[in-house]
Amino acid sequence: MDENTIDDVLFNAHQNPQEVEFAGFWIRVLASIIDSFALTPIVLLSFYNIFVLKSIPLMVILSILSILYKPLLEWRYGATIGKMVVKIKVVNEKMGRITVEQAIGRYIPWLISQILSLITSFYLFNSPDFSTINSMLDIGTLAQTSPLDNVSTIYSFIFILLVGSLVIDKQKQGVHDKIARTFCIKK
Repeated sequence: MDENTIDDVLFNAHQNPQEVEFAGFWIRVLASIIDSFALTPIVLLSFYNIFVLKSIPLMVILSILSILYKPLLEWRYGATIGKMVVKIKVVNEKMGRITVEQAIGRYIPWLISQILSLITSFYLFNSPDFSTINSMLDIGTLAQTSPLDNVSTIYSFIFILLVGSLVIDKQKQGVHDKIARTFCIKK
C-alpha cells in the first residue's frame, strides 16, 4: 500500500495546496469553549454529586463520559461538537478519516490531565472532610492537600506547551497531532 505523506497529498495533481487550510490556535480554542458548553450537563451533574450525592461510582461514570467525548467524536465524526460548529475537522495524513488509535493518540495530553483529576477526585471523595464540603472554596482548599496538587500544577504548564505548540508549527500541528499523525483543517 502506498503511504502518502501530507506533503504528497497537498501537492499531488488532485489537490491544490491552497485548498487545504490548517486550523490555527484561536479557532481551536473557540471549538474547545463550545465543547465546554456541550459538556455542561456532565459538569453540572458532577457538581451536584460533589455537593449533594457524594457518590464515587457516579464520579467515575461522569469521568469516563468526559474522557470518551473528544476521542470518540473525533474518531466517529472527525470533529467534536465545537469543531463541527466552527467548521474544522481532524484528518489523517491522507486527509481522510482518523483511526481509533489516532483519536486516542491525539487525546494523550488530555488523558493525562483527566487521570490526574480522577486521582485527585478519589482523594477528595475519600477524605474525612469531604462530607462537610459545601462551597468551591472548600473544594479548592481540600484539593490543595492532595498529594498530586503540585504534579497537577506542573502538568498544567506542560499541557499548555504541548497543545500550544501548534502556534509555531507551519501546519498548525500540536504535539498531540504529531504523535497521532493528524491535522486539524478548515472545511
